Formats: sequence, structure tokens, C-alpha cells
Amino acid sequence: MCRFQRVVKMMDISDLKIQIKIKTQFLSPNVIYGAHLVFKFCDPRKFSSNLKYVNLKYKLGGEILHAYFATCGDDMWMMIELCRFIPHKKDIDFEVLLESLSRYYCGTGEIYVEGIHFQPINNTTLEPELYEKLEGVQEVLKSNLDYGQQVPVDYDEINRLDDDEKLLSVSKANEKNCHMLPAKMVLYESSDVKCFNWKSLAEPESRFLEVAELISHQVFQIRCKIEIQNLSPDTDYTCHLVFKLSQKCHGLHCPVRVRDVLNRKKKEFMFLYFRSPRLINLHGNEKVPKRREDGLMEVIMWEFNSGNNDHVPMSLKLRCYEGTMSGLIVYGVEFRPI
Repeated sequence: MCRFQRVVKMMDISDLKIQIKIKTQFLSPNVIYGAHLVFKFCDPRKFSSNLKYVNLKYKLGGEILHAYFATCGDDMWMMIELCRFIPHKKDIDFEVLLESLSRYYCGTGEIYVEGIHFQPINNTTLEPELYEKLEGVQEVLKSNLDYGQQVPVDYDEINRLDDDEKLLSVSKANEKNCHMLPAKMVLYESSDVKCFNWKSLAEPESRFLEVAELISHQVFQIRCKIEIQNLSPDTDYTCHLVFKLSQKCHGLHCPVRVRDVLNRKKKEFMFLYFRSPRLINLHGNEKVPKRREDGLMEVIMWEFNSGNNDHVPMSLKLRCYEGTMSGLIVYGVEFRPI
């Protein structure tokens, strides 16, 4: 149910042109707030989850930004977080220009705009240096994730198995097996569609002999059978995609959806990013990239239990919401005990 007697009906979601002036006079000082746009599709819709990809494009402080997901309530009103800030003074205003929603994912229907909802954020982990001033208001920086921090090394040495392709190591934390497979053993490419450019690595110290750079495709698949003899039995594992972005890659800012093809009953997807996202684009279930000791990047894309069978099948489909994955260079996957 709407909280106001009147709302605004927007006829063209691809050309909103809504100028919003945010006033902080009724907010408590020195409290972190999130400013959320509240809206609703005019036509009745059903969503498979409480997260809906809408890709709101807007301008704040002279910068063009994107908020990718909206959360949907039981009353079908949706909220998109625009920014986070700390009001230090009364009667401070700043402006947001809403430009468009994605027609591809939202359709061509109209929307009702209810207003802006200010919600306190209970997060005591943010440090003062993570704020910057925006016309009298301190806005939380785009990300509080330190991607320069390396993933700590959890094993003493890496051993190549007999076929010289698979890598095996032992975790120092729990003395369970870690396992790594190269790109050519996990990337699936059909005979009629070319998805990758394969490149050999000349660096003698590299753990990987050959890598795959994706060309202009929105989707790629990972398929393999994980041999349990190389893992610790009945152990929970995370599967990390090891990658880097080419210097020519200017995209891959939007989230990527990961679907477990073999688990069709599970309707929830995992979401990951190949570039550091803004805080407002994190809703608790997304996986974000981290830098490895070897200079590459990695991101979690799957979790599983090794069980006690001979092997564990893995079949994942990764799809980016906008553009293609051109410039993504895949080195391999690594399985690590949780």
C-alpha cells in the first residue's frame, strides 16, 4: 500500500528525466543513511526472487552511476539504493538525476514513483576515511572493499600431478587438499561456436601453461568432473575462478549471474563481479573479486561438498547482464576447503 495520496506515473522508463533534490533536515546527524528510490511497475508482475535486475542509470555529483538491483516487497513496491551518506548539518541538499531503467529487463511498461526513503544503515565496520564530502554532506565512498589486499597463501607448496596439468596442494589451516585445474580442462566450447582465443604462456614460473581470452559473447560455460582422489573426502569446498582482465577490457562492470545447470530445482542464482562494485550494489549474496599473491584475480562462483563418490560433476553457466565478456582472461579454477 502506498504511503502517500499521490504518486507520479512515468510513461517511458528509458527516458525518465527525474530531478530529485534530497533534503537532510529531518535526518539524525552522524548516522549513516541509505537513500532509496521507491517505485512500482504499473502492470502486475511476478518475480522469482526479491531481487530484480533493473539497471537504473542516474547522475549524482556530476558522475554517471548505475544501481543494478531493486528489492521487491510483498506489496510489489520496489526500492533501489542510490547512495549512502552521513548528514553533519541540518538543511543540506543535494541533487540526483534519474535517467533510465533497462528496457531489456524491465520491458516497456510504465512505473509509479512514490518517493525517496531514507533508511539508517547499521554498519559499524566503516572507517572515517571511507567518507568524502559532497556539498556539505559526507557520502560513503563507492566501495569499502580493499581489492589491493592479497589473498593470503594457505599452502606451503604446489605439486603437479602425473599429467602435468592438474595442481595439488595442502591447506595450512586445516591440512585438507586444495586442487587446481587449468582453463582448457574446464571451459566448454561447442564445435560450432568459437568463444575463446587460446594463448600459451611463456613465463616459466607460471602455474598455468595456457589461458583463454573470451571474445564477444555474453555467456560461457564451465564443465568438468572433479576427481575426489585429489580432494579431501566429505569436505565443503569453494570453487574460485582464476582470471585477469586484459588492458583492452573496458566493460564487465555489471554483475554476472551464475547458474548451476545440474541443480535445476534450485531457482536462486549466485551473482559475482569481475570488477569492484559500489557498496549499493551489494545485497549480501554477491561474490566479489580478490587479488591473489601471484598478481591474478579470483572470485568464488560455486560451493559444494566433496562427498565420498569417485567424482563430483560441475556444470556452471555464467551470463553477464549487460554487454559481453570480451577481455576476460580465464586461467583456471581452484578448489579450496572452507
